[in-house]
Amino acid sequence: MKLIDLHCDTANRIHRKNAILAKNDFHISLDKVTKYDNYAQFTAFYIDSRLSDEEGYLKFYEMYGYFSAELAENKERITKISDGRELPAVWESGRAAAIFSIEDARILAGDISRLDTLYKKGARSLVLLWGGETIIGGSHNTDVGLTDFGRQVMLRCFELGIIPDVSHASERSADEMIEIAHTCSKPVIASHSNSYSVYPHSRNLRDRHFSAIRELSGLVGISLCRSHLAPGKGANVDDVLRHIEHYLSLGGEDTVALGCDFDGADLPEGIRDITDLDILADRLAKAGYSDEIIEKIFWKNAKRFIEENIR
Repeated sequence: MKLIDLHCDTANRIHRKNAILAKNDFHISLDKVTKYDNYAQFTAFYIDSRLSDEEGYLKFYEMYGYFSAELAENKERITKISDGRELPAVWESGRAAAIFSIEDARILAGDISRLDTLYKKGARSLVLLWGGETIIGGSHNTDVGLTDFGRQVMLRCFELGIIPDVSHASERSADEMIEIAHTCSKPVIASHSNSYSVYPHSRNLRDRHFSAIRELSGLVGISLCRSHLAPGKGANVDDVLRHIEHYLSLGGEDTVALGCDFDGADLPEGIRDITDLDILADRLAKAGYSDEIIEKIFWKNAKRFIEENIR
């Protein structure tokens, strides 16, 4: 089995806990991912919402330094890639790949030049929003759209080669982000967003947004966040399957991927950590999905996207 996952908060978690990447009790460790023949991970640098924009910018550098040191310590097992064309060689060498992402663009704090700096640090995707109203615009728990600065950020992302991520955006912000993407003829992703039609949580993606991302040749990652899968606390693997099946019904065979939100969410019953994703693969197979569809969801769709768009 191979795996490419579009979102995790492991960099934040090991930094907060002063832990190591190789071996820990979290959802992801290098020891755990040896289960997969090949593995690549979009690694998000999540900025705590309790921090100010400026404090968040400084916190990014702390996390970046800590995680970069972990990569250096384990350079025979994992490496950062900034160009998707590097992925085949990295996998051929037996190493895992890390692709850096920033979660919550408010840390730009009105300074668009910071985006260039983040790109130079290796950031290749950007979750523009997380919660509330920010200098970027409105998040999922608001009905506010993008600010003028948020629109500038989107355009500069496309100029640099950073992939904008609509996860956490309000319905209106997502509309506006997708409109800009269409104008620029560039893809966007929703790295960890389930279907609003299956479960109407504000964090989930409307069908029109999914269809637009599909038309733009983007990706939508299925999240394992329990509270985004189903009402109550009893979400399980069958609920994950329901979201996948709905996206597939919208023509998403080449769009659906995994964005599990490991180390950032409570997981559904039956999945403890990254080693348990074979349970989801088995459930898909039992539901009648071919090996080809399962492989597309687990890694093929994301690999194609990475090789074509990450530069």
